[in-house]
Amino acid sequence: MSADRARTFARIGGRAAAFLVAAALAVAALGAAALVPWPEHRVMPPSLVVQPAESRQQRVCPGPLLTLADDAAAATTASSIGEAEITVGAEPDDAEITETPLDAPGNPRADRDGTPVVIEVEPGTVDAGMIAGAQSQSAGTETIAGFAATACAEATAESWLVGGATTLGRTSLVTLANPTDVAATVDVRVIGETGAVEAGSALGIIVPGKSQRVVSLAGLAPNIASPVVHVTSTGGTIAATLEQSAVDGLAPAGVEFTGPAAMPADTQIIPGFVVAETGGIDPADDHAEGDAFPAVRLLATGDDPVDVTIGLVPEAGSADGSTIEATLQPGRATDVPLGVLEAGAYTVRVEADGPVLAAARASISVPADETPSAAAEVASAGDFAWTVSTSPLLDDAVVAVPDGPSPVLHLANEGEGEAEVQLTLDGETRAITIDAGGAASVEVDAGSIVTLAGVAGVHASVSFSDVAELASFGVQPPGPLDAPIRVFPR
Repeated sequence: MSADRARTFARIGGRAAAFLVAAALAVAALGAAALVPWPEHRVMPPSLVVQPAESRQQRVCPGPLLTLADDAAAATTASSIGEAEITVGAEPDDAEITETPLDAPGNPRADRDGTPVVIEVEPGTVDAGMIAGAQSQSAGTETIAGFAATACAEATAESWLVGGATTLGRTSLVTLANPTDVAATVDVRVIGETGAVEAGSALGIIVPGKSQRVVSLAGLAPNIASPVVHVTSTGGTIAATLEQSAVDGLAPAGVEFTGPAAMPADTQIIPGFVVAETGGIDPADDHAEGDAFPAVRLLATGDDPVDVTIGLVPEAGSADGSTIEATLQPGRATDVPLGVLEAGAYTVRVEADGPVLAAARASISVPADETPSAAAEVASAGDFAWTVSTSPLLDDAVVAVPDGPSPVLHLANEGEGEAEVQLTLDGETRAITIDAGGAASVEVDAGSIVTLAGVAGVHASVSFSDVAELASFGVQPPGPLDAPIRVFPR
């Protein structure tokens, strides 16, 4: 080998050795880096936590009962038939509550009978949900007779009304009250026993601020036996209520206000379902006609069929109750007869494998030897009531009990443990223990305010009953109040 070639190999070998040494040092450095914690450096985008100014807590009372076709010259006009009595209260009881009437431009008798009323308190004067209102009214005309009661409700962007009918002799009105200062654009969608009803005129309804509009359900969905009404709004929020009245033959057969039911869920609880008289129809009867029997109205809001189990547990706890199995087709409302039931109060539990809505209906007839107080001037065929599903209460609640016959507060404990409820009425406090899965009822005074503590996980309703008078309303928890939000500028 020549001297030049030897020197070339030596240079190449030296470079290779240097490369191998450098690679070894790099591997060692990486290994050391894996063992030694690296310093952290995070960049957070600029943001600001904003606390919205606390708004007033409001409830909206729907106003007096309405009737259609009272004037032949204005057959579609909804006119009031008297004045509703309102009871309001808050905790603390010295909190100042203001009552502001809304405009009711469609009611020609608003000046005489009144309009919907907004009750509200100043921000910070009461805790969440510690304001309540309720209204009641007895009717005794040739077309409407009976007793109706409902809680004054929060205005929301979405609500479901489960009840009503537009079959022969049945009239249902949807009242839309906007307590805000801005106009609301409202869509009213009706789902019946055959599916969704196409009604373009019910979409994009404008409800001006501080006013009420009334929509006849028969004008949107005629001859529907089992309607469910979905109300959504943009702009202003809406307090929606359903008024149903019935006539059998020539005799009025009841009237009822129905407030929003609990939102769709796999489990629905209907507390304090009052069956005023023993009777009913076998649940297997798929061709049950009419509405003079206990039944639960259900709607599966998803896209698939839903299997449901309906449990009825007597409130007194003297029996294990009964269960009914049913399958619901999606997007079709169904009235399921609850069988022959003994007179009394029940908790209705609906368990499903998909989201459903629920409300239960019961009725009362007029004994041949008695005269109903609410219909002294007319021959009444009886009355009916819708008891809606409710959401569980927060730890504390206030319940307004309007004037009416034999009011009863119903409490159903769906929590996992005992509920130790403190009930305060007329300055006196009593303790009520409700077992998990159990229920209790308390007779309360008409026109009173009831304060509840320790009711987290408890469902509640108020019922009224007498000769040819039956009514019920659910006690719903408050919606979320104003809360701080973090804003990220773009």
